[in-house]
Amino acid sequence: MIPDIFPPMYAINIAVCVAMLVVASLMDIRRREVSDWVWVIAGAVGIGVMVIGVAYIPVLPVQSDESVIKYITSICITAPLAYIAYRWGLFGGADAKALVVISILVPSYQMQYSIHGIPALTVLTNASLLTIVNLLHNVARNSLAMLRGKDLFDGMDEPLHRKMLAFMLGFVTRPKGYMFALEEVRDGRRVLSLSPKAYSDFAGHDGEIWVTQALPFIIYITIGFVIMLCAGDLLAYLFHSLPV
Repeated sequence: MIPDIFPPMYAINIAVCVAMLVVASLMDIRRREVSDWVWVIAGAVGIGVMVIGVAYIPVLPVQSDESVIKYITSICITAPLAYIAYRWGLFGGADAKALVVISILVPSYQMQYSIHGIPALTVLTNASLLTIVNLLHNVARNSLAMLRGKDLFDGMDEPLHRKMLAFMLGFVTRPKGYMFALEEVRDGRRVLSLSPKAYSDFAGHDGEIWVTQALPFIIYITIGFVIMLCAGDLLAYLFHSLPV
């Protein structure tokens, strides 16, 4: 539901965010990088729309004060968290910039269920939950391979906990497309490397290796944003469904 604060302008900002995320996702898929112009243009358009809304749409003082508070809260919470996550290597710079721009353009949104009411953080938690689908896919794929008698760790001398992590994070296949290697060659031996990296060590390798999907996180952010618009906060739904 579109908030009652500057409704026409807010709808435009939401449309700008959707367009921005779709363009960024396509760029990341095709070129593995997103131009900063995507964020600059989207931010400039959105801020311009908000300025026009403030100047030409009459609102009650209370509504105006609430809008400013939500605006400041959204930016002051989302921007530092996005920066910290980027510095810690949890996701890329493009993902952090996307969340900051979302926090600027859509500082509030009415959701049926929400833990904190901040759209940008809801988008982040939605996106993070969506990545769990990858883990379930990997576990199912590896389990099926083992049931068929395949030795997933053939020739590898690794402790059990590292094997369990690899079992969830990736799968064994011939490297191709958007994948990162989860193993490397050390002293002539294949060993697990749970920090995904390009599989240059295995260029021309005819066999199968441990890999993980390299699907850009910006795609999950895009889907998470659409889910936020249509359904709200997936984490809040999860908590709401738990028996008390």
